[in-house]
Amino acid sequence: GSPPPPPPPGPNPTPATTSQHPTVGTEPTWTVDEAIDEIGFGPFQLVMLCVTGLAWMGDAMEMMLLSFLGPAARCEWGISPRQEGMLTSVVFVGMLFGAPTWGQIADWKGRKLAFFCTTLWIFIAGLASSFAGSFDELCAWRAIVGFGLGGVPVAFSVFMEFLPSGNRGVWLTIIETFWTLGSVAAAGLAWAVLPHHSWRLLLQLSTAPLALLLLLIPFVSESPYHSAAVGDYDAAKATLTRMAKANAPRNPTALPKGTLVGRPVFQSSVTRDEGAGRFERFVAMASKPFRRIATLLEKGQRKQTLMLWFIFFAVAFSYYGVVLLTTEVHVDSNAARGDGRKGGTRGGDDAVACTGHGSPDLDFGAYRDIFVSSTAELPGLVLAALSVDLIGRRNSLSSSMALNVVPLLALLGYATFPIWLETLALFLSRAASMWAFTVLYIYAPETVNTSVRATAMGMGNAVARLGGMLCPLFAVEMVESGRMTGAIAFFAALACVTSTVAFFLPIETAGKRLDQVDETAEERRGDVELTYGATEPTSKK
Repeated sequence: GSPPPPPPPGPNPTPATTSQHPTVGTEPTWTVDEAIDEIGFGPFQLVMLCVTGLAWMGDAMEMMLLSFLGPAARCEWGISPRQEGMLTSVVFVGMLFGAPTWGQIADWKGRKLAFFCTTLWIFIAGLASSFAGSFDELCAWRAIVGFGLGGVPVAFSVFMEFLPSGNRGVWLTIIETFWTLGSVAAAGLAWAVLPHHSWRLLLQLSTAPLALLLLLIPFVSESPYHSAAVGDYDAAKATLTRMAKANAPRNPTALPKGTLVGRPVFQSSVTRDEGAGRFERFVAMASKPFRRIATLLEKGQRKQTLMLWFIFFAVAFSYYGVVLLTTEVHVDSNAARGDGRKGGTRGGDDAVACTGHGSPDLDFGAYRDIFVSSTAELPGLVLAALSVDLIGRRNSLSSSMALNVVPLLALLGYATFPIWLETLALFLSRAASMWAFTVLYIYAPETVNTSVRATAMGMGNAVARLGGMLCPLFAVEMVESGRMTGAIAFFAALACVTSTVAFFLPIETAGKRLDQVDETAEERRGDVELTYGATEPTSKK
């Protein structure tokens, strides 16, 4: 007899098993991930690496600036340490709301549009903040910057969705190198600018990577995963064809034979009732933006989601806490030390030595130590690249946070440390935090399918920003009030707990294709339905 017709790509398809693709007549079929694996890595992905990497670089520079902007605001307007911590927190408040917003836009309207809008948003708000006439105005603009920064992880999803599955972990580690370059560039730029010029010039120069990125984004292709997920198979195939031509110009037709289809993906069972009345349909439409979030908390997926959210919080708390702590132990005036040595907080007064142009007056050694600490992310990236595929994502996360406990415990003896040993401990802690952050960014989006991937990353980053909002209470206020021991002890305890949670994560994704569904995942999700590329949840009733 004739073969059965293929299941439709839209809502309410016929459920299928994960081991078979739909058939189209007698032609073979293939999926986006199979095509990308067939095409392989080449010049196309290298260009995407550079473009999306600029977004990471700009993000890192904006975040690293916080450690200099707070002391500069104290010099400019004479704010208190509590207000200085608030300047950091308002950025994370903006990111808290921006991350899920941009994530849902990326899943709804596409990665490219969200990528462009968030870059333009950060660029304009970043420039505007350099012209702030008061501390309140500066806080307002930095909160707006934070809302845009919440969408930067969309760039990560863009790059991820063009990578072959075989070496995806290594290349996602390499893109994190741009974050490190941004951190080092921000520290070096502050070293060059602040001793001679205002912090306003530092803010303006830091938008340069974003300006370049705005010129390049129009040439970026939409993710073929997203195109296929919304049923636009022609656009997905066109993108894959361009990729094949770029990577194999002598064999431009190097796509699998047959018809492109959507891989079965899980969808939420939280849906509208097809027979509902007008009011019910209105409620369903109004709640549409929250359905993807509800998918993350479905039965079976809930445990993985909540564990990841805790890890996002803890890793961000540790990373940004160490970044702020590194600067805090060097910005106080010599009188704050009590031992006559340059830099470092030892529980003295919280006065800041300032230049005549409103910037913190750090000596050469302080800038050098801050710059050296920013390079700590490089060994963290190397450890991530070596471990992420070798021992897996979960073991890498657990090991990185366990390693972070060691230098943090060592810092408890800071009162008797020479400056170089204090700097070394902060260096190692930042390296371990970067290792954890890198692996987390690789692992988290691999645990969900294309239709909710950007939303999942947005929600994870929103939770991470809560960690960023709270860490100044420990890394700034507690340190400046002479309670550095308590702050460090909390960082160490949190790292220990996080290492344990990461060890017991239920899913390992190393070596798997994006959207690949294994039997274990199917059992865990229970009542979640399988659909072909549908972007809206469908009802099983």
